[in-house]
Amino acid sequence: MFNLFNGNKKITEKLYEQNLELAVKNKTLSLLESLYQASVLTLMPEDMASKIADIIRKDLNLEFAGVFAFEKESDSLLPLAFSKSERLIKTLNTLGFLFKDIRISNISKHDFFKKAIYYKKENSTNNLQEVWGELIPGEHLAAVKTESNIKTVLLYPLIKGEEVSGVLLLGLNRDYTTLNTFERGFIKSCINAIALLLDKAYLYKDLQASYEVEKRAHEIEKKAKEEIEQLDTFKDHFLTQAQHDLRTPLTAIMGYTDMIVQGMYGKQTKKTLDVVSKIQMVSKSMKAKADNFLDLAQFQLGKSPVTLTEGVEMFSVLDEVQKELEFKAQTKGIYLKLQKPERDFLVRADKEKLKAAIFNIADNAIKYTPTGGVTITLKNHDTVKIIITDTGIGLPKEKLGTIFGGMFERTEAAKKIAPGAGVGLYLSAQIIKAHHGKVWVESEGEGKGSTFHIELPLQ
Repeated sequence: MFNLFNGNKKITEKLYEQNLELAVKNKTLSLLESLYQASVLTLMPEDMASKIADIIRKDLNLEFAGVFAFEKESDSLLPLAFSKSERLIKTLNTLGFLFKDIRISNISKHDFFKKAIYYKKENSTNNLQEVWGELIPGEHLAAVKTESNIKTVLLYPLIKGEEVSGVLLLGLNRDYTTLNTFERGFIKSCINAIALLLDKAYLYKDLQASYEVEKRAHEIEKKAKEEIEQLDTFKDHFLTQAQHDLRTPLTAIMGYTDMIVQGMYGKQTKKTLDVVSKIQMVSKSMKAKADNFLDLAQFQLGKSPVTLTEGVEMFSVLDEVQKELEFKAQTKGIYLKLQKPERDFLVRADKEKLKAAIFNIADNAIKYTPTGGVTITLKNHDTVKIIITDTGIGLPKEKLGTIFGGMFERTEAAKKIAPGAGVGLYLSAQIIKAHHGKVWVESEGEGKGSTFHIELPLQ
């Protein structure tokens, strides 16, 4: 009995550690996705820096996040963007100055910044005087530290090739020593991505200014190609690492929980099994999100994650989708029906990817259906047709042709009901296209429900 107790305790500790690691890596994935979205929406350095600073501060719950460019000729750091918490803004307004206006000079003689710029090392301090001592009166810095509860200032170099192009300055409302290994790794993992995105923005700015000089334009074009190749290599490496880092702990968690449910570690109480069931549900959800993100990244890189095989039974795919979403529909108090056809149809498909595409569309229908429900129908004429009909919020006419056409496409009504990035339907469309099929939606207008059509060739 004592050995069994110790065994369960070790498993619980292992599960907790795996869950913590997975949560941080999932947060890393989410942050990198936000940074990638920001890079799609803007190209100018100042705008890019502003979006990066806002994303980092909000995601990490910081007091401030500042992005500085290093000007080698003047040995100075020039502020590009400075995002601040509401209480820090309130304090600075009272004191009558803003951090974003402060240029930091003589870096080679500034002990705090010199370590990052000239030695490419991160740095930290609990004393604001070390950062702005000669630029801001001591009493003002003391007020900032007290009123905004800044405990630690972290400094990271943004490295481009062999040189430091700037720094990222972060203000934490906790002591750095209280951060666990995963949290520290989470912050560091974003630095390379930020440096690449800023470099991309500066590269674009250089390209704009180079058209008047043919030789300069040629040099910039060559450099752009090299930088893009480096960025693609970085993305490939990140995707490979993300697949390993996200799926390995998920596999371990799901394996351990299955063993507990099957009784391999002894009989468990109903309360324990309920908790394990929730862990399984969250793990499956995280795995689906990770797979969706990785597939989306592959499509964005011009690569297809879809591998088609013969003899995939279409109804079995729909049956699995219905079973996995049934609990979500019941929780909302709506129905989810799957109408069984007279016979099944075989298609040439990547079963898991096709299932994910249909799952995204059905899940979307459930999410935006407050009353009534969702019906899935399988039909066959010259092609296989999957029809998903809901009684939800519907779509305005101007969105019918664009809802599958690009990322971040969401209606105003959808934004009010549930949070989301607006990439699920775009990903589904890409997967269905890779199956040589097509997808579209029909709706009579807002508040009148929607009907999603998926059409695939018969085997």
